[in-house]
Amino acid sequence: MKLAWKKVMSFSLGLMTAAAAFSGIPAAPASAAKLLLAEFETTNDSFTGRGGASVQWTSDQSYTGECSLFVSERGATWHGAMRDASSLMRAGETYSLSAAVLQKSGEPVEMKFSLQYSDAGGTAAYSQIALDTAQDGEWLVLSNPAYQVPEGATNLAIYVETTESQTDFYLDTVSVSGAPAVIKKGDANGDLKVDVADAVSLSRFLRVESDEIEPGADYDGNGVINAVDLSMLKHALLYPTVSPVIGDWDNYQETASPAMLKVYQDGVYRVGNTARIREKIAKAQAGEKVTIGYIGGSITGGGSATSEPKRFVNLSYDYFKETFGQGNNVSMVNAGAAGTSSVVGNMRVDQDIFSKNCDIIFIEFAVNDQDGDRFKKSYEALVKKCLMQENAPAVVLITLCQKSGSSCQDWMVKVGENYDLPVISGKNAIMNAINAGTLSWDANYGSGDTIHPGDGGHQLIADCIAYYYRQALRSENASDSYEIPGKTVYGDEYATAHLVDISAQTNFSAGSWTRGTNSSTYGVGYTYSKNGNTPLSFTVQGKGILLLFQSNSSNMGAVNVTVNGKTNKVTSNLQWTWGGMDGDLGYYQPNSDTLNISISSADSGTFVLYGIAVID
Repeated sequence: MKLAWKKVMSFSLGLMTAAAAFSGIPAAPASAAKLLLAEFETTNDSFTGRGGASVQWTSDQSYTGECSLFVSERGATWHGAMRDASSLMRAGETYSLSAAVLQKSGEPVEMKFSLQYSDAGGTAAYSQIALDTAQDGEWLVLSNPAYQVPEGATNLAIYVETTESQTDFYLDTVSVSGAPAVIKKGDANGDLKVDVADAVSLSRFLRVESDEIEPGADYDGNGVINAVDLSMLKHALLYPTVSPVIGDWDNYQETASPAMLKVYQDGVYRVGNTARIREKIAKAQAGEKVTIGYIGGSITGGGSATSEPKRFVNLSYDYFKETFGQGNNVSMVNAGAAGTSSVVGNMRVDQDIFSKNCDIIFIEFAVNDQDGDRFKKSYEALVKKCLMQENAPAVVLITLCQKSGSSCQDWMVKVGENYDLPVISGKNAIMNAINAGTLSWDANYGSGDTIHPGDGGHQLIADCIAYYYRQALRSENASDSYEIPGKTVYGDEYATAHLVDISAQTNFSAGSWTRGTNSSTYGVGYTYSKNGNTPLSFTVQGKGILLLFQSNSSNMGAVNVTVNGKTNKVTSNLQWTWGGMDGDLGYYQPNSDTLNISISSADSGTFVLYGIAVID
């Protein structure tokens, strides 16, 4: 079948000829394309609550299809449903937008479709897309066929709100059409896909049979569209670099009950770009070696599962191996470490994940992380560091929660959206099910405490991961390629941080520090001996350093980190680390330089330094 398909394609492409004496035509501006159609049939379609609002996928009401998004718990008129639009629209371009809304407050309510953005000076600004009055119990379509994004606007987000009422409302069928924010290489006809139709469009354009073409037709990116671009596009179509996955996943029949299927759908917060995960699955199906890595806290480590086979890590690995593997070509690495956050994960990922050459990497820190730059920058750095690996691993984010619903999901999802990654939301799966009366924490998810899942919870997380795999393999979710975006959310300064052997650095002196720690894994560090206070010192080349240390709420001590004469105090007396590893920034500057570093005790505590990560 594969050979026959190539013969048919070869014949089709052979009918196309580029103009012989043709030097080229400058790339034209993009025209309208369907950029978004969010119908909330299987997921939240990347919409999140704005302000204190809660958003929940539901089948209670619908404008099209069978589902919509329910927006509730609105404490102010501007609280609503919001979605990042930076990947959809760009400044200065004109778009057609629409969104269907329904409110049942018992009276008319003025509804508003808006854009939030940062202006040229970096200040938050807001723009009205559409405004109208929704009658009680009747669907209203807020629309603007010619909305222009303000010049210089960045960090775009579309959202729906009200002007006076704080009533709950339903949102459905959100549509955005116009010039794509990202031009896909090879997309000559502007349909956001790359296929034979693009080669036909480009061929007709070069033969001057059509005067319409999209910038994506400039395949080699030199600013001119000519026969070379057609040749490169034909080659890419005939000889794709990624093998197609095996199986008719478009018609896969789910066997779960309707109630549990909704739980799994809620658990897939976003499918994201699927190019990498499809490539890894195809690799496994072809019999090549595939390694799945999991990095996170105690829940990843096994967190209260009654046995190793019942951990979500093992369960999801078993599903992948049995579904896509050939014999014993699929292996697993569990790098869960109790009491650790993404601050620690970013420093230990090299030895715990990258050294094992993992093809798929799951990241789970939503329960152990907290707010603040220390965590947000480390989390984004960890995500980007994984994406930057030479073997181009597929990266999947997992966001879980405590019994109260407490989680870092809200800010972690923004990282997932920026890098167009899948997010498996254990929080949405269990909390929405609890609200719907489908499941309960104690009976179906928890282990007896307020944090860790029991066997039922681990199974639920694994089932959501399996459902994600099946959704990623559907044709409608297929992605041709993946490129790491240049923009960041919180900052990627720590993405180049790597643990080094301090004793091997230039001008090293242990001072009043003793080689060794209380950790069998990180025993090559140093412990303050309390015998004098001669600094531990060394010289490195880089932008800064991160410290990896033992932490607790008291008695663990603090140090003064002096770099090129500038001193910063770092304390290991931190909360919510359970006496395990934690980390903090010792020093940072924007440019790489020679760093003369000394670390001395700042009090009478015992400081255990597991390692130093140099930011290249």
